[in-house]
Order: sequence, then structure tokens, then C-alpha cells
Amino acid sequence: MEAEEFLLVRDMFRSFATRFRASSADVKPATRAAAQEALGELGLGELRRTSPPAATVQECALLAEEHGKQPLTTSLIGTALLAPELLRLLGDDAPDEVPPVHGTTPTIALARDLRFPDFPRSHPGELVAWDCEGADGALCVTSDGSVTGVGLGPPSPSADLLRGIRSVPPGSPSHALGRLDPAALRHWQAYALVIVSSELVGAAASFVRQSVEYARDRRQYGREIGSFQAVQHLLADATVLVEACTSATRYAAWCLDNEPPGTALKAARVAKAEVNDSALEVVRTGMQVFGGIAQTWEHDAHLYLRKVLTGAMTLATTADLLTTLAEPEAVR
Repeated sequence: MEAEEFLLVRDMFRSFATRFRASSADVKPATRAAAQEALGELGLGELRRTSPPAATVQECALLAEEHGKQPLTTSLIGTALLAPELLRLLGDDAPDEVPPVHGTTPTIALARDLRFPDFPRSHPGELVAWDCEGADGALCVTSDGSVTGVGLGPPSPSADLLRGIRSVPPGSPSHALGRLDPAALRHWQAYALVIVSSELVGAAASFVRQSVEYARDRRQYGREIGSFQAVQHLLADATVLVEACTSATRYAAWCLDNEPPGTALKAARVAKAEVNDSALEVVRTGMQVFGGIAQTWEHDAHLYLRKVLTGAMTLATTADLLTTLAEPEAVR
């Protein structure tokens, strides 16, 4: 995608995100549906559906950052960025049309603890469809590269109140769609880690920016609280963490566009391990700056905290990733 074209797409998405930004966790179903329909009209699901893709991984990662900056109920990550990439990687193995049981707008299925599914120990009854607003099916990639389509069950509770998660019924019909070769599987895992990390980076960056703006306006003892050195140190440390997360994640996205899948997967694991802890620390710091108002249901601080808390467990935790990175390269 030409730079000018991407800037237009990004500006269009920013306008969409501002318009459909959720102001509370109590979003009506009709409002969620309208937001998802408006997202679908942007056509972002086609960015990674064709070969060669219309957009680079770096461009998709930047859009995921934008999605994380606002409290949104829409499924950009699952239905527009991850599932289309998975179908693209299947290549000739992918069916011309997604079978009806898996829907025409699939998202991805994860284990119940939101990690990558661990086949054959994961069967449909142990899966959930993640980020499934507007989805009518889900695609499950197991550790041997098999891709299976599954149906959707009722909503499943989650700490992230804006993210749609649905169970996969134990008796759900499933349909084998193909198998990724080892290189494609590494690419898929790296891509998923980068896109999820990018959304968390966007959330952390947005919340620290809001915290800085609040510190500039909120006055105590006749002065802006941002003039107090203790508050300055908190926000400076948070900004450093955001910059570190951003650099690690964007480097991993660059690796996916320019390096072999093995190198990209290593960079993506490093990035997700960094983002998991740092994004959570940043949001907690911001809530300290906001003070008591950030503990209320009406303030949207808890929406960012819930997004980051859940995102840090999604696909792989820091402990999972550091354990894997410490293993000899031949067995990763």
C-alpha cells in the first residue's frame, strides 16, 4: 500500500473510532451491531485476505494500535486481521467459500484460558471464539498446524466487558479446512502475537496520554498536579515503558515483512512478553494519577484496565514466552 493510501485508511479508521467510542461498559446490543456494521463498510477485512496482501504486517499493526487507543466494542483484530490472514496462509488448501457451519465472517478460536489451542488436548468443548462481534464462525489453529472451523455457542463471560467472547458448544460440528506447513504456522503465530501486542500498545499509549492531559488540568493546593515531581516521575516512567513496548512490537512487525518466519516468531515472542507486563504497569500508573475518579464505574479507566488485563493473558503469558525463549532454538 502506498504511504498516502495508508494514511487515508488510518485517518478513516480514526474517524470511525472517534464516532463509535464507547463511553461506558453498558453498550446496547443495537449500538454494538451498528458499530460493527460500520467497521465492515471500511473493508479492512480485505487487507490480508489476498496474496500478495494489500497491506503489510506493519500497516496492519498500526491499525491494531489505533483500535486499542479507544474503548471499542468492534472486532477488528479477530474478524478483519487474524481470520483473513489465516485463510490466506491456507492458500490452495482453503475452500473457495467458507463452509456454512463456519460462517462467512469467521474469527479465531482459542483455548478457554485464551492461550493458543493445544491440540489434540483441545477439542471443541474446550475452545472459545475470541473477539467475535459480528462473527458467525471461528477458525482454530492447533499446534500441529491443523486448521478447523467450528460453530459458535452462547456468550462467555470475560473481564474485558467490551470484547465479544462466545463458547464453542461441546457438540459443535467441526470441519477440517487444511494444515499450515511449519513455516506458515510460525508466521501465523508471530502475526497473531504482533497484532494482539499492537492493540495493547495502543491502549497503553492512549491511557498514559490521557493521564498526562489530566495532570495538566487537575489542580490541588493551588497548582496543577502535573507540577508535582512525584507525579512527573510516574508519568515519565510510564512513557518510557510505552516507548519500549512500541519499539519491540514494531520491530517484530517489520521482521514479519522482511525476515524468515523463525526470526519473526522470536521477535514477536519478545515483544508480547514485554508488552504483557509493561502495558499493565502503564495503566495502573495512569489510574494512580487519575486518583479516586478512576475507580468509578462511570470513568472509562476500568475499560482500559480490563482490556490490558485480558490481553496480557491472550495467546501466551509472559511466563509462557520467557520459558519458550529460554529453550534451545532447535526445540522451540
